[in-house]
Amino acid sequence: MMQTLASRIAPHHPAAVRAQAGASSGRACIGGRGGIILRTAVLSCVRRVSSRGVAPAAAAARPGPPRAVSPSSVAEQPLSDTVYENTGQLQLLHETYTEGAEAWTGNEISDSPISTEQLIGSTPLLDLSAYSLNPTVKIMAKCEYLNPSGSIKDRIAQHIVTQAIASGNLRPGMTVVAATSGNTGAAIAMACALRGYDYIVITNEKTSKEKVDAMRAYGGEVVVSPSGVAPDHPDHYQNIENRLCAENPGTYYGVDQYNNPFNADAYFATLGPEIWRQSRGGVTHFVAGGSTGGTVTGTARFLKGVNPDIKAVMSDPVGSVFWDYFVNGVPEDEVVAGKGWETEGVGKDSIPGCLDINLVDGMVRGTDEEAFGMCREVASNDGLLIGGSSGLNLHASRVLSGEVADGSVIVTVLCDNGVKYLSKIYNNEWLESKGMSGAAEMNGAADAAALSAAGQAAGEIYWRPQLAECAKVAAAKVAAASAVEGDNLWSEASTESELQFLSKLAPKLVDYHRESIGGEARVHSRLQSPEELAKTFAAAGAPLGLAEGAEGVDMTTLTAAVQAVMDNSVRSSHPLFLNQLYSGVDPIALAGEWLASALNANVHTFEVAPVLTEIEKAVLAKTARMWLTPGSQGPAPAHDGLIVPGGSLANMYSLLLARDRIEPEARQAGSKMNLVAFCSEQSHYSYRKSAMTLGLGMDNMVTVACDESGAMLAEELEKAVILAKARGQVPFYVGTTAGSTVLGAFDDFDGCAGVCSAHDMWMHVDGAWGGAAALSPARRHHLKGFEKADSFCWNPHKMLGLPLQCSIFVTKQPGALAKANAAQADYLFQPDKNNAGADLGDRSIQCGRKADSLKIWLAWKHRGDTGWSDLVDRSFGLAEAVEGFVRARAAEDGSFVLAAPAQCANVGFWYVPPRLRPFNPATATAQQLTEIGFVAPKLKDRMQRTGDAMIGFQPIDSMNLPNFFRLVLPNPRHLSQDMLRDMMARMDDLGKDL
Repeated sequence: MMQTLASRIAPHHPAAVRAQAGASSGRACIGGRGGIILRTAVLSCVRRVSSRGVAPAAAAARPGPPRAVSPSSVAEQPLSDTVYENTGQLQLLHETYTEGAEAWTGNEISDSPISTEQLIGSTPLLDLSAYSLNPTVKIMAKCEYLNPSGSIKDRIAQHIVTQAIASGNLRPGMTVVAATSGNTGAAIAMACALRGYDYIVITNEKTSKEKVDAMRAYGGEVVVSPSGVAPDHPDHYQNIENRLCAENPGTYYGVDQYNNPFNADAYFATLGPEIWRQSRGGVTHFVAGGSTGGTVTGTARFLKGVNPDIKAVMSDPVGSVFWDYFVNGVPEDEVVAGKGWETEGVGKDSIPGCLDINLVDGMVRGTDEEAFGMCREVASNDGLLIGGSSGLNLHASRVLSGEVADGSVIVTVLCDNGVKYLSKIYNNEWLESKGMSGAAEMNGAADAAALSAAGQAAGEIYWRPQLAECAKVAAAKVAAASAVEGDNLWSEASTESELQFLSKLAPKLVDYHRESIGGEARVHSRLQSPEELAKTFAAAGAPLGLAEGAEGVDMTTLTAAVQAVMDNSVRSSHPLFLNQLYSGVDPIALAGEWLASALNANVHTFEVAPVLTEIEKAVLAKTARMWLTPGSQGPAPAHDGLIVPGGSLANMYSLLLARDRIEPEARQAGSKMNLVAFCSEQSHYSYRKSAMTLGLGMDNMVTVACDESGAMLAEELEKAVILAKARGQVPFYVGTTAGSTVLGAFDDFDGCAGVCSAHDMWMHVDGAWGGAAALSPARRHHLKGFEKADSFCWNPHKMLGLPLQCSIFVTKQPGALAKANAAQADYLFQPDKNNAGADLGDRSIQCGRKADSLKIWLAWKHRGDTGWSDLVDRSFGLAEAVEGFVRARAAEDGSFVLAAPAQCANVGFWYVPPRLRPFNPATATAQQLTEIGFVAPKLKDRMQRTGDAMIGFQPIDSMNLPNFFRLVLPNPRHLSQDMLRDMMARMDDLGKDL
């Protein structure tokens, strides 16, 4: 038995602990300053697996009972010479502290009789690593409850009283007065009893009955003051000490433990060296709560003196002022304690003078229930009764263990014995009366919600900013090093799980599309504000925010996130999604989108995307024939082009080429000419944005007047050009429109081409919307003269219903794009590599480009020219049908009035509520026009909230047209005349009371 005990007790500092007694005695003498007689059975408690729901996973497998650190686990070694050289102050303090006892030489001490004072300190270091959240991180605890009065405070009581006597401040016949939360009172009482002094200790009502009785047991007076009073209240227990000493000068000696420098000195002289020696210098983190601040200050001062890298972490109960002082930077004279806490001997309502906050590196705040739950857990699992502050320290150590680096050694203190709290912490009725039944069940996290509401998440650690940054850098280096280990970054099981996720997701996406085109689902699932969406996603377990440092979620959560996205999005493939110039998605083109994403190829060089490069060239050639030589079976006409991310960029490319033609020097030196460009007043805003982006300035993109249909007037263009020349400007570009955004108008391409030819200007046709008319023999006439332009663009993702984005830009000028844009990046476009001439990337202003051509190529293969022609004819024809419905309703009851006739696949109309009928825009008063302008926004809101059709609305101030519904019909493959007629009837039902 003696051998077993010796293998479980660490050598202690100041004197090594040794088992000295014979086996026959049934006792072992552990050498210290005089030694401590302990029955070997004290450290032979029976272990059982934790029943707490949040106990560490390692608890079930941890070996043996709680044990003091074994000398066999580390090599025997003395304190290094460096320690002695850096601790001259320690030598002086310790000589005073030991008061004649055998000096701390590490020599073994015999088991001869000892004094009570010699029982103070040299407490065992207990291994509680079973509570660590990281199996590589150790948690050690100093058993301070083994001090003779039952707490860590014996250390300071011994030192403070000794120093007071030595300095003459405490003389025979005087009375010692001490304000205390309990443990210091008992320790002072013991120290006074040993020296023959009377004492008065003042505590408050929160102190347990057991501790109050212990303070009285040494024969002195105990004053119990009210609990929860303000620090400046005369009945605050510290103020009572001050008052008694002031009223009795020369006869009362005030301990003033909260401001007495000998408080921290005691820990510097004893506890710090003991921890260093017992941990063999391996301690990396010291955890202690604060009340006076002496424990953390003195111990941290010593430990940082021998190793500056050791971190000191304070545990603090919710309500204490230390958190606001350290974390939130509240000044010392402005801190205010929160709601009272029940954990005794830790936390404070003011900042004590003993605390040197500069020695504190981090802080963990915990609740009473967490602290008491830990006490009950340790009692149940480890056979140890510890006090509430000990439970809080161990809780903080557990939290810390999940944050620190592998291999760390955390040392904390078990401040006092749980016997002092039998009526509280270990009394279920008392716990329930305080609303902490979770602690009785060894579940200290039960009130985490309350902690979170107070602004502090349970288990969160706050580090000093500079320390936290250093820790992040160190952790990043460790993570970076580990990232290159092994054959794969993630396991094969993880990869297989992700592939299974894809396999299960694909059918769901197909079903979603099927439901959308069926028309039975709501167009807009739920009309929600951004704030409401955030709540919806949080409730689904998939918050919209991406938290810093967040861990990855599992596939179940990802599936929930995908479902939440689908459930709360607009179904743009619904037949009645008529809000934008795109709608639906061609299934074959969607397959091309998926294929392009799976290939994940970048169409900048032929060598990485050979097939996709040639497919893009094929699409560009087809577009050039559609534009310039429709029906031709021969080779494509001379051209250049690119698939670009949107019609806006296509328009910008045309402006860029036009500038390069007239001022090629601008590529290197910037533009020196006073250039001016022109576009229709009904054209897309991207013309003006392009002028801004290219440095021309939006003022130099001049808008030209239109006729009543919204088409640019060639004669007005001529006037604008002549006027610009008269101002000394250089006209160089005209941007025309095929199918304007609002009215669907087609400009006079023949007339505009004549003006451009006469003034040597580049002409571009923005056919993003209406350019698809070129696919239909019946509708191509709208584009008469567009083949005279220098460049042309169209967006198959609009009228043809290809997945966003798919936009095509072509020009008649071969090589123009490379001439204007090439940067000849030598890491990509090496002239001596294979097939160098096949690269497309240097034509573009981008580097990387998606393989959008695959979508239109695959769909065109399936639909053929006839399929696209039919789709365009359906779009135009349905718009004309709606115009007929509107005219019929206008004649029938005045419920609908035409605002703009069908052009391209657009038609504009007003819904007129009964109270505003009849409405005639030509004769309407200003008041009538104002009132009709309010109708469209309100009716659209009602339609969205019911999940009905989505239709855009728009005013045209230049034409004196207040808000009207702009109905557009892209990709109407699942839309019919009957559906549109029924929709108008529902609009009438919803809007009659407007």
